[in-house]
Amino acid sequence: MSELALDKHLSGLDEILDKSARLMAQLGYHGTSMRDLAQVTGRSLSGLYHYFNSKEELLFLINQRGFTSLLEMSRHLMLQDISPDRRLSGLITNHVTYFIDHLNEMRIMTSGSQEMNDQRSQILWQLKEEYARLGQQIVGTYMRAETGIDYPANIISRKSFLLYGMMNWIFGWYSPQSHGDATEVAADIFRTFTHGCTTVN
Repeated sequence: MSELALDKHLSGLDEILDKSARLMAQLGYHGTSMRDLAQVTGRSLSGLYHYFNSKEELLFLINQRGFTSLLEMSRHLMLQDISPDRRLSGLITNHVTYFIDHLNEMRIMTSGSQEMNDQRSQILWQLKEEYARLGQQIVGTYMRAETGIDYPANIISRKSFLLYGMMNWIFGWYSPQSHGDATEVAADIFRTFTHGCTTVN
């Protein structure tokens, strides 16, 4: 069954994706087989193949679900009548909270889409591009509000990707016991980023 035709209300789909992400995060994509995924999700191998053509399709759906969720949160932020600093803080909080709540998916989502066919890669690329575009809009609006300067697009792009780099690397070091909850981490990233983002020289 194609992922484009997949019934998103398939019973237990979220559970299948959660458990698949956890196993792929532990074993690596290449170290995980469909038989492993069937076992960890409590499905028969034939039953898993009935809904998913391959582990690549599961990898795609994990990524699609994650980036769609992040994009929807950013779109909601853009519709709110709030100040530029609150919108930027909201972007950071949404991103950090989602990834801390989905650390296994985060490891999968930051590993890229090189294992996927062109159609799936294109779908994910469009989601990522739209999410990055909204992030750049939020960052650029904040920088302009703080300084009155209309920064060039390349500066805003660079600052935005520096911010995403800070947020995405959480999986490499984050521990709730050592580093606090998502709200504390997001607030620290906001303070660190905003204290320097308007400096360009």
